[in-house]
Amino acid sequence: MKQSNLLINLLVVPLAMTALAGPTQAAGADDEWSVGLGVGAAWSPEYRGADRNDWEALPWIQANKGRLSLDPVEGLSYDLLAEENWTLAPTLSYARGRDNTGALDDFDDVHGSLMAGFLASWTHGPWQLNGDIAGPVTGDLEGVRARGYLRYRGQFSQRLKFAVGPGVTWGNGRWNQALFDVSARDAANSGLQRYHAGGSYIRSSMNGRLTFLLTRKLSVSAITRYSRLMGDAADSPIVDDVGDRNQWLGSLALNYQL
Repeated sequence: MKQSNLLINLLVVPLAMTALAGPTQAAGADDEWSVGLGVGAAWSPEYRGADRNDWEALPWIQANKGRLSLDPVEGLSYDLLAEENWTLAPTLSYARGRDNTGALDDFDDVHGSLMAGFLASWTHGPWQLNGDIAGPVTGDLEGVRARGYLRYRGQFSQRLKFAVGPGVTWGNGRWNQALFDVSARDAANSGLQRYHAGGSYIRSSMNGRLTFLLTRKLSVSAITRYSRLMGDAADSPIVDDVGDRNQWLGSLALNYQL
């Protein structure tokens, strides 16, 4: 069964999910909490590289107080450096592993991990550039993962806003192997060939979001993402034989700013 933390890595796409609360979020004073709540549904791959998508409910919460922030993508972060156009913050977040459903029913599970790392963000007018680097401190994931996202934010009217832009995720060999290797045991149980992902993990994406403001505090967002696995991850039997290197995601969420 898919983990409830799916949106951390998939709606991860940070460009898409970070934008959920953006249009209705108001910056609070240092001594006040600013909290946003959301609920919706997502149509997302069963696992990274799957050729089938499933629907899943998406509850989420976003909160900030001064330099301290909590959201579904970046997890818990604290702005060590905060200038007018950029920030640098240590983070604690969650990355899902591999939920072995469908063609991977007989594989050993890869449990998700708590990730520790750093986030940097730069904003200039309608442009925003986010990047983070992190490594697992619990669970079955290994190695290092880095992500970068560029987005352009604008509006068609006072009520209808959008964000769009590309993203890329990179992981070193150990990260790739944890997710896309096929061990001797997995091969014997599934009938797939043994496989060792020797290179880096690379996934490129294009992300988009439309948000309609129903009231000052209530909004509805539609999010879509196309991504493509590359290199050794795409060549793994998990993807090449029983999956698809092209991945699609869509979601619809109702957002309320307290």
